[in-house]
Amino acid sequence: MPTMLSLSKKLSHELSNLDIDEGVRIESTKIKNRKMYINKRPSECFVAELVYSNHINMTEITFYVDTRHISKLIDKIFGKEYSVTIY
Repeated sequence: MPTMLSLSKKLSHELSNLDIDEGVRIESTKIKNRKMYINKRPSECFVAELVYSNHINMTEITFYVDTRHISKLIDKIFGKEYSVTIY
């Protein structure tokens, strides 16, 4: 099983290599109502949309320049149990 560090490093690599028309969806495997969508903008920064869909649908949008900050956010929100889909 890959370590958390290698998963974060692989995800950072995938994010860096995204084309403008591609994105990443991250879903919690533990909490079903939590998702994150990450896309790369033409300015080379990233936009992360965090979606909580419980009783009140809530969306939080944040811009990032560095993939390390995104990896830290993912670890904080999802812990070790999440799935990643590149689209």
